[in-house]
Amino acid sequence: MINLRRLESPGTFGRSSGRYRWVVVWLSVGSAIALLLLGNAVRDYRFVSRILAVQQVRHQMNQIAVQVEQQLRRTQETHGVLESALGGSLRGDESVSLLASDGTLLDHLGAATGSSSFSPEEVHGAFSRREPLFRTIATPAGERVMEVFPMHPARRPGPGSPPLQGGGPPGPLLLEVALPLKDADTSVLGPIRRNLIVNLSAALALLATVLLAGVGLRAYVRGRRLEEQIEIARQVQSRLLPKSTLQLPGCEIATEYRPSEVVGGDFYDVLPGGEQSFAVLIGDVSGKGIPAALLMGVIHGAVRTAAWRSDVAQHQEESGRLNRLLCEHASGNRFASMFWCVYDQPQRLLRYVNAGHCPPFLIARRDPVPVPTRLDRGGPVLGLLGEAAYEASTIAVSPGDLLVMYSDGLVEASNAAGEEYGEERLMELLQQRAGQSPSQLRDAILDAWAAFASPDQPQDDLTIAIIRFAGAD
Repeated sequence: MINLRRLESPGTFGRSSGRYRWVVVWLSVGSAIALLLLGNAVRDYRFVSRILAVQQVRHQMNQIAVQVEQQLRRTQETHGVLESALGGSLRGDESVSLLASDGTLLDHLGAATGSSSFSPEEVHGAFSRREPLFRTIATPAGERVMEVFPMHPARRPGPGSPPLQGGGPPGPLLLEVALPLKDADTSVLGPIRRNLIVNLSAALALLATVLLAGVGLRAYVRGRRLEEQIEIARQVQSRLLPKSTLQLPGCEIATEYRPSEVVGGDFYDVLPGGEQSFAVLIGDVSGKGIPAALLMGVIHGAVRTAAWRSDVAQHQEESGRLNRLLCEHASGNRFASMFWCVYDQPQRLLRYVNAGHCPPFLIARRDPVPVPTRLDRGGPVLGLLGEAAYEASTIAVSPGDLLVMYSDGLVEASNAAGEEYGEERLMELLQQRAGQSPSQLRDAILDAWAAFASPDQPQDDLTIAIIRFAGAD
């Protein structure tokens, strides 16, 4: 009995599941990092763009303050000084107010405002510390930047200077300017906008990569587990088949099995048939891969448990029973060919049934040329015709004769030109090398097959079983 636990790699599923859990963790971390980068890029852009916008607005305020101060130096009058300094340069949502040090409004230009946004204590403290006094406030029309500038009174006339217009100033003056934040010059935001686009693109690319990896992880895990299970199936299948070279009483056997995929539908076996006899079978299930391997396992198990090795009648009956089994339980496009035989060493007779399989060759050692005989009698392939009849045939075997069995993967192998290897090439090779041992002949056939078949052409499963019948012990 095959121990399936021994066929698995140590900790295969446990370790792979652990690796997959870590992959999920890393994908989750990657998603979190991508979202953080995305949010951080937007936050940085808003933060830096706001700072630059405020700086642009304050620069405009400084220009207004310079104009007003220049006008104050030309006159001692406070009323109308803003109109004289700024004229119509203000828009409707901008405002400029000239205040006394105690907060009394002396002149105003632009949008209507209430009282000053800054208390006298704030003004006094900021100017005593030589700090700018500004703030951004939210209004129904949007954010506005407010800033207060100290204004120097008009200068006294010097000797020889023309007298100043108006009377003396009312004391220290304050200029309060309010401009909408939307008035900022956005042309300076070009570099940080490009930086935002780059950061957003990188974050979105990372997030998309993580999401695609997460979507593909499940399919990858299923694929990996399926590969592991197929590998176990391959090991099970290989353990079901006998060794490539066997030494049995009365014969020597050499075999070769090469599935076109990980598992295949070809099979062969060597079974005891009673005292001084043995049975050999070779079969080929239609198709390739796992479906063919599953049907092969069913047929192999049915053949091993069937009573067909004792006499001709049972052999024929079990052939029909196996055919009906496949017709009832296999799909219409699934069938199998099989050659199974029993060798009776004392009588030197070979009894066989060929159920639609490639006819093996029994090569008799005759001088000067070996004589081949095609063993093609029996019936149709198994699994197509439910009422098909099978006939067992018997042929005499002499010491030194060869029985060469093979699947269609050998004779139907094609080269680059699409030409098949065929029975004629195989027959010629067998006649040339009939005197070699089964293992040597097997290797010669495989070399010829490999030299002929094109690697670019799809090939079928390949199975070879060669028996040399020896004399009585």
